[in-house]
Amino acid sequence: MTFANPHLLWFLLVLPPGLLAFFWWSWRTRQKLLTEFIQARLLPALTVGISNRRQKIRLSCLLLAVACLLLALARPQLGFDWEEVKQRGLDIVVAVDTSKSMLAEDIAPNRLARAKLAALDLMQQAKSDRLGLVAFAGSAFLQCPLTIDDAAFRQSVEALDINVIPEGGTALAEAIDTAAAAFKEGENHRILVLFTDGEDHDSGALEAAKKASANGLRIFTIGIGSAEGELLRIKDAKGRSDYIRDEQGNVVKSHLDETLLREIAGAAKGVYYPLRGAKTIDILYKDQLAPLPKSESQEKLVKRYHERFQWPLACAIVLLMAEMLFPERKREAAVRTRSTASPKSGEPIAETRL
Repeated sequence: MTFANPHLLWFLLVLPPGLLAFFWWSWRTRQKLLTEFIQARLLPALTVGISNRRQKIRLSCLLLAVACLLLALARPQLGFDWEEVKQRGLDIVVAVDTSKSMLAEDIAPNRLARAKLAALDLMQQAKSDRLGLVAFAGSAFLQCPLTIDDAAFRQSVEALDINVIPEGGTALAEAIDTAAAAFKEGENHRILVLFTDGEDHDSGALEAAKKASANGLRIFTIGIGSAEGELLRIKDAKGRSDYIRDEQGNVVKSHLDETLLREIAGAAKGVYYPLRGAKTIDILYKDQLAPLPKSESQEKLVKRYHERFQWPLACAIVLLMAEMLFPERKREAAVRTRSTASPKSGEPIAETRL
């Protein structure tokens, strides 16, 4: 059993107990007001026929109905089918730099966090496109193959950190080669969106971009950071902050290399964008990616979950109807007495109802 909106389940810990506390406070207040205006010896006569047990049953029905409605809003799902989905779109591989230089805080909260948010923004724009994810530092690997499953792509992006790849450095050439290998043979409109600060510790990035472009790959580079640079900090196991130092013990300062990123984008028929503000990804997709011709793709690994919200919703309706139709007072049958006198000859029968 899974839930499409699991965050709504937290209201089960708040709303039913809150309603119970409110009804208890309301009952105490009503009892207090009754004793102020009516003598205690008259209360039993005025409340004759009211059943405390029935009141508790009605309250229980109401609380259970609220709980069932919350469950229905959380959309429980049980079971799924694999479906083959056909749609027209682009194939976009997102490559995110996870080297330690991405911890620089010249762009809040830091470069890596902003790159992850930008990748998710691109996912929101690319509604009908297949997305893949490459993580790279000193080496690169395909973290998420091309898919239209937004949940799988989102989870892969959120899992990125500087410990994903233990090898230090920034290998842009290997990131480009790994992204190019993620596309299947014969497919067109191959797009690579590269999120990095451009600090290339290995040569060959420009040559790799030219080679990928010859095979139909277009590269759009997104520069993250500032040209002025920022000192790199890292926290140890005890939470203490210190600067990252090189082999000679000097403090490392990371700079955004816009020149290299422009050259890579130009060599692969793409465009360079610095990550400034919240509209960078919108402009990239609207001006560069959306106008590209789209091809039809097939995806066989899409889960379609079976919705089961009808079950708790039906229970809630039944409980609410029971609460409405279940009276607080006991029904008292009317007492009818039929008295028939023995008729005398010629006398009519007299019928009396009490």
